[in-house]
Amino acid sequence: MKEFILPQLLPTKLKIDEDNCPLVVDLDGTFIKTDILHEGVIILLRKNPLNIFLCIYWWLKGKVFLKNQIYKRARIKYELLPVNKEVLNFLEAEKGKGRKLVLATASLMKHAREILRVYPIFDEVYGTNEINLKGKNKLNVLVKDFGYSQFDYIGDSRSDLKIFSASRYSYLVNPSRTLERKTRYTSTVKHVWKSKVKVGDYLKAVRVYQWLKNLLIFVPFITSHSFSISHFSEAVGGFFAFSLVASSGYLINDLFDLDKDRVHPRKRLRPFASGKLPILSGLLLACILLVAGLSIGSLFSLPFFIVLIIYFGVSFSYSMYFKKMVLYDVFILASLYSVRVVAGGLVSHIHISFWLILFSAFIFLSLAFVKRFSELRKIKAGSNLSDRGRGYSTLDTDLIEMMGIASGFLSIVVFSLYINSPEVLKLYSHPKVLWPLSFLFLIWISRIWIVTNRGEMTDDPIVFAVKDVGSYVILALICLSIYFAI
Repeated sequence: MKEFILPQLLPTKLKIDEDNCPLVVDLDGTFIKTDILHEGVIILLRKNPLNIFLCIYWWLKGKVFLKNQIYKRARIKYELLPVNKEVLNFLEAEKGKGRKLVLATASLMKHAREILRVYPIFDEVYGTNEINLKGKNKLNVLVKDFGYSQFDYIGDSRSDLKIFSASRYSYLVNPSRTLERKTRYTSTVKHVWKSKVKVGDYLKAVRVYQWLKNLLIFVPFITSHSFSISHFSEAVGGFFAFSLVASSGYLINDLFDLDKDRVHPRKRLRPFASGKLPILSGLLLACILLVAGLSIGSLFSLPFFIVLIIYFGVSFSYSMYFKKMVLYDVFILASLYSVRVVAGGLVSHIHISFWLILFSAFIFLSLAFVKRFSELRKIKAGSNLSDRGRGYSTLDTDLIEMMGIASGFLSIVVFSLYINSPEVLKLYSHPKVLWPLSFLFLIWISRIWIVTNRGEMTDDPIVFAVKDVGSYVILALICLSIYFAI
């Protein structure tokens, strides 16, 4: 596209007919809540994380070169991109009045045409070809084709400031305070759409509620009866280290699952899938949390630090590859629970018994099967989750249920054998009082599977248990039995 040099701007704006004034709309961050370039980068990273180095190399060769290379390799599902519905409704209303709508974006023209295919409300589209159609370049083209003050403009970024000043009316989408102030100083602002990002949105993205799983780090501290301030403080430090690293993994998983989450009836509301939070902030936050978690972990024992790295590596590999591999996914998911127990012993320098490791392995394997069975049951019931089977077939539902229940019951057998072992006498004065625990665990795991079979289980059985009154009653009885057994 030939570049046009804008002449000296006129000090006053011309008055034109409302209906004949084109309405120009930016794409990234304005019409859609995300950025197509960032979407493409995520797709490449999902294919191979090492592609980040290719992206850096392409970027050094120029923004247009970068966009073209990503376009060739990343298949974007345009129909799934989160649209700003308020802006869309406004455009449809203006279209109904017979107004000319123009899409002008710094994304490639190829992307702009795909957006036009999905949303055929635009009369014209402008996009990047030879030059990056952003800021001054976009301004020159718009003034050349429509004239100074002969168009209205909807934008969202600082690079749009010059365009706002050359437009008749300006419309802003989620502007910063500085951008809004400067735009009002140089232009007539007609309307501002604001969608305030709250701290809670970031807390939801990092899944703070999932930190409950990391309380497993305290299990060795509790079961060994090593109630000392030093052991407790070390367990607390390990809890926060694990939580930060785990949250980093959750962010990466959500970014890699954008397309899948956007067709999920509930997960489409997640901060990144819905466009509530920008992709770049997710990548940056994931890096910050990972570095912070590993830094805290390095303050403790070397074995704990190594386990923390292994946990992140396995978690990352699970998000990239293993969660679609039949059986491997549930065993790895169960191991991610069990490794928390191992880490708890390492950070507090507490010996972990063979019985504890074996019990945790079987019970967490059962809970991992619960997650898969719940997904398969919803697919079988006709829910819109056809792409969430993760390699399983609905024919596997009964088999998954059988293996899950068997794993749960095996954990009860292991616990019963533990109660009858010599190790118990070292910790409990009245080990026979522990026998009711076998039945309490049996009731709990049976109840979990009944709830799951009824379709009432959430995506995570641990989160379900935290909200379940029955689980609290069983926990209280377990604590009471342990108290009288000591």
